[in-house]
Amino acid sequence: MKHAPFVSVDEFLSYTQSREEVDQFVSEERHHPEFGTWRERWLDLGIIRIYEHKANLKRKVNVQFDSNTLGNYVHHCISLDGEMGAHFSNVNLSAVLNPKTYHQVFLQDNSYFLSMGTTFTNVHIEVKCEHYLDLLCESEKWSSDLKEKISKKKTHYSGEFPLSPNMVRTVYSIFDSPLSGSLKKLLIEASVHELLALQLHHTIHRYSDQSSQKGKDVFHSIRQYLDETFLQEHSLKTIARHFGINEFSLKKGFREHYNTTVFEYLLNKRLEHGRELLFSTDKTIQQVSTIVGYKYPNHFSVAFKKRFGVSPVKLK
Repeated sequence: MKHAPFVSVDEFLSYTQSREEVDQFVSEERHHPEFGTWRERWLDLGIIRIYEHKANLKRKVNVQFDSNTLGNYVHHCISLDGEMGAHFSNVNLSAVLNPKTYHQVFLQDNSYFLSMGTTFTNVHIEVKCEHYLDLLCESEKWSSDLKEKISKKKTHYSGEFPLSPNMVRTVYSIFDSPLSGSLKKLLIEASVHELLALQLHHTIHRYSDQSSQKGKDVFHSIRQYLDETFLQEHSLKTIARHFGINEFSLKKGFREHYNTTVFEYLLNKRLEHGRELLFSTDKTIQQVSTIVGYKYPNHFSVAFKKRFGVSPVKLK
């Protein structure tokens, strides 16, 4: 969609034909003579701003925006129908939404463009950073990590994920509240928080999956490292320090992943190497035992027979 024409949002705004307040939402309709119709309704609750965009365009278009307040909010974007994408050149991020998907974005940028399909219904919810941070706790790691990331003004992009039925229901409840006045705003704010909770609930599972995969990657690297250095002297302390984890996590995680201890794994690697040397070389049992780390050949012989069921003398 980057090959579609670019226009400034001010050009679209200049073709606003109607503006009215309905049920506390401000509704605006724009009819661009070249690109077609774009309807918007929005509500500002102070800590939360809610927008609904509906378009029936003649062709695809890229709309350029400039905003000095973009980094003051955490942005929750939802596609109920159609395609739309946000592109941020300064942080090299493209966040595209397909129908029935959502994403979360937080970044420091002042300029971006929206790539708009010909028809779409999109909901955009902006939550003040201070308020969003208050919703996150320190006691759960996924939450504290996200809180730290936003506090330090680091770019956060959740990725694109499908809307659950509960999320869709909650989005519609935001715009179809049966109440009025201050109670209507209170109910809408509650619905927004429900939607945030549902999305963060997904974040927990994604974080767990990522943490699990990260753990697999770490222990795969540890095993690869031991495969390459099994003849060297090792300690739990040095291995743990090398991979940036503590000794308890090393012992527990290695057993969980490989059903053995670090030293049992090293012992088996050394004995297997010793067996290979006895098969394929003319080295003596004493020489082989020294190579694989045994000070006394009889200790090597005992361990070898225990592992393979035959003594190295008979094998030789």
